[in-house]
Amino acid sequence: MNKRAEYSRCVYRYLLCAILIFLLSFLFPYTGDDWAWGSQIGLDRLHTWFDNYSGRYVGNLIVLALTRSNLLKSLAMTIAITGIIFLLERLIKERWSFYVSIVLLICLPKAILRQAVVWTAGFSNYVTSIFFTLIYIVYIYWIFDEKLNQNKLRQRILPCIPLFALGMINTLIVENVTLYNVVLGIAVIIYVLLRYRKVLIQHICYFAGTICGTVYMFSNSVYHSISTNSDGYRSVAEGGVITQALKNYFDVIYKEYFMNNIALNLFILCICYIIYTNYKKENMKKNSMSGKAPTVCLGILTCYDIWSFFSYIGLSTVTKQNILIGLEGIATAIAGISLIIFALITAAHYTNFWRILFVACSVLCVAAPLFAVNPIGSRCFFPSYVLFVLFAEELCRIVADNFTIIINEKILKRVAVTIAGAGMVFYLCIFASVYRADNQRLSYIRDKVSAGEKKIEILHLPYESYIWTPTPNKGEIWEERYKLFYDIPQNVTLNSVWVYSK
Repeated sequence: MNKRAEYSRCVYRYLLCAILIFLLSFLFPYTGDDWAWGSQIGLDRLHTWFDNYSGRYVGNLIVLALTRSNLLKSLAMTIAITGIIFLLERLIKERWSFYVSIVLLICLPKAILRQAVVWTAGFSNYVTSIFFTLIYIVYIYWIFDEKLNQNKLRQRILPCIPLFALGMINTLIVENVTLYNVVLGIAVIIYVLLRYRKVLIQHICYFAGTICGTVYMFSNSVYHSISTNSDGYRSVAEGGVITQALKNYFDVIYKEYFMNNIALNLFILCICYIIYTNYKKENMKKNSMSGKAPTVCLGILTCYDIWSFFSYIGLSTVTKQNILIGLEGIATAIAGISLIIFALITAAHYTNFWRILFVACSVLCVAAPLFAVNPIGSRCFFPSYVLFVLFAEELCRIVADNFTIIINEKILKRVAVTIAGAGMVFYLCIFASVYRADNQRLSYIRDKVSAGEKKIEILHLPYESYIWTPTPNKGEIWEERYKLFYDIPQNVTLNSVWVYSK
């Protein structure tokens, strides 16, 4: 295939992907805190420049804009999600990355999907933050290449201002990604210095931008209240760092961060088996730790993935007793360590050790701050999920670059397209029903208000497990915000029901 034909196919597949994501995003309803941001409450926060609210200045401005136009919201979601897929392909430099990425993103756990993608307020912080961060990772990823291009080691003045601005943007969206970008900025400088004996001005400018952004974020008065645990909602290391870390890990982190990623974990396991089969053939005579460790690690991962699959489909979190939660949490830590050990040993053997180490450290680093803060939700783990996808694709690259495997690429492509297409149709059906019911409910309320009624029953939306806080109810804060967002008089009472009483 010539380059022109390949370029045309690339444009067509990304265009189709963008159109489908746009259609889906348009169907997502505004829910929960979207009603606050899109009403006078959001403007009041802006007028005080978010003082004593949050230092997520860029994220706050994004959600203010997106909650005022469904068209703008859909366009932003399309750019960010398609952009993530594109940036992952740029990192891997293989066409198959596109198909792997869309399948694994389609298989995003439902809890993360509803809080980080469907919910506009969640999207504005957690999807945008990893999207902008991936831009810088693409820019610096060459430093891990085995063969160095000397042109890339030149001092470049032109990118300095954009990189400084990008560093500030990446540290003004959400706190854990803020801290990750600071670590990323200094780590790149140190790595280039140690490996290439150079300090590049463009890397310095990005790091300077992250420092300025971080200082500006945490200068917001709310973080003083949070650090002294007087905020009333958010706190840091309440009851001690270790106590908070253990509570967060067993309550939320082990499930949302790793265990519930069923499709992703099974995909990684399959790739590990392919790598292991070839690695074992090349190391049959070795009795060293590097020869035995991958076998042990793969056995642990296999048992863990089987357990987590049955646990996920057979037991809801609320039905698990503390002893089971404790055992699963410990098993998750062991499985995670086993995965990293397996990946690093095999990567060292197949020459992309530093890329695997970088991505593994990124996955850990972006989630590390979540051990110390409260509360945390499923949305917090979207950035780490995307980095896990990158980790999986780096394992795929070991296979693609080093093994001769007879696999029909066209069949794999068709399988990926079928899975992604079926998943997209499924979500379009779900959210088309939600969109229709949401608009019908609003029309019903307005008709009742016009008729002079003060107490109105409203129906829950269908498929509410895919939506975050979708239905207001009398006496709740969401009722007031819903009425502000849709200009419904505050003296009207909304009572949510599953079936009308009349």
